[in-house]
Amino acid sequence: MDGTIETAGAFQPDLYAYDFENDPVATLNRLRAEDPVHWSRHGFWFLTRYADCAEVLKDPVRFSSMAAGWGGANPLAKAGGEGGQSKSEQGLSKSLAQSFNQMDAPDHTRIRQLVVSAFSKRNIEERQGRIREVVDGLLDEAGRRGRFDLITDFAFHVPIIVASEIIGIPSEARDQFRTAFERTAALMQPKTSDESWAEAVEAGRWVGTFMRELIARRRAAPKDDLISELLALEQAGDRLTERELSSAISTIYTAAGTTTERFISSGLYLLLSHPDQWRDLVADRSLLNGAVEEILRFHHPTQSTSTNRRCTQDVELGGKVLKAGDTVRVGLGAANRDPAVFEDGDRFDIQRKMPVPLLSFGAGPHFCIGSALARYEAKLAFDAVADRWPGIELITTAPVKDPKRQDRYRELVVAV
Repeated sequence: MDGTIETAGAFQPDLYAYDFENDPVATLNRLRAEDPVHWSRHGFWFLTRYADCAEVLKDPVRFSSMAAGWGGANPLAKAGGEGGQSKSEQGLSKSLAQSFNQMDAPDHTRIRQLVVSAFSKRNIEERQGRIREVVDGLLDEAGRRGRFDLITDFAFHVPIIVASEIIGIPSEARDQFRTAFERTAALMQPKTSDESWAEAVEAGRWVGTFMRELIARRRAAPKDDLISELLALEQAGDRLTERELSSAISTIYTAAGTTTERFISSGLYLLLSHPDQWRDLVADRSLLNGAVEEILRFHHPTQSTSTNRRCTQDVELGGKVLKAGDTVRVGLGAANRDPAVFEDGDRFDIQRKMPVPLLSFGAGPHFCIGSALARYEAKLAFDAVADRWPGIELITTAPVKDPKRQDRYRELVVAV
């Protein structure tokens, strides 16, 4: 069951249901056509038109990133001390509030300026050799099997290794950190069960403890990584609180790591499931940049829902009034297929000419700082696979989303 409710003509899909996450396109298309400024059953506004999404992302005055919340069914949305927040939940609420993607200017600007250099064009160019080494090593190992999973044997690892090295997460702790970090994703969704929520809270506590101990070690013995760089800036007076630093690192890990993994794996699936376009790309690598952009448009890593904002005042949008204090979520995947902007938006075409900037990495002051790195890693991955195995065969022709992580496919098996 997809959990959709229709009463008196109102279309109320469950935006967290597995069936929706597994294949959101029909639901998003209907919302965009019938109810583009949609008050969801989860207690937030959900937008699906390109123009509306772009307006919200570019206007931090009326649509704040601070205390945006996740709708009424999430315990972290409750005020501390009210509604039965535990001590751990109160601590996690404070930590999430200190993440710079949950801030507005001037604090957001201050912290962003301190970390953005790690993702500059120059920094990426300096890391090109290492990124290629990671890609080649993973493909060497996968190729020896003859048949492998694009997710668990390749795409899962590329951005996580690179992001961990940039940040300074030790290689021996990388897998454990990744597992715990993934479990914390449930903290940004409605609570579905006491068991899963307790697991997510415990994972959040573990990540917090791990980050505090790692920061302390880098403070005592700096290394060539982002944590040490940020700690060194304290000497110049650009001090971050420990909670700000820990939250900033977590935000960067998401931006540079977890979403890029889905970008690479889903991108390879799209290319291989359109064999004519794959052959065109193999024969003509000048199509690579366009292919990357079309993948971002057609299959955004968070195709269904995305970043939340909070109305700071009453706002009229699409003939409806969004009240001050309301939470707003923008559907980036839906916006990138809006037929008012993208002709035949449900068709995948690597030679498409983009009429407007994509919203895949957001827009405005919170535009993703990891966008250039993500594009580079994806291009390198696609190029390397095309070089090695132009005739690679897609075995998983009808992939489904992973019930444990509904934002990515369960498996994408190929043969080489």
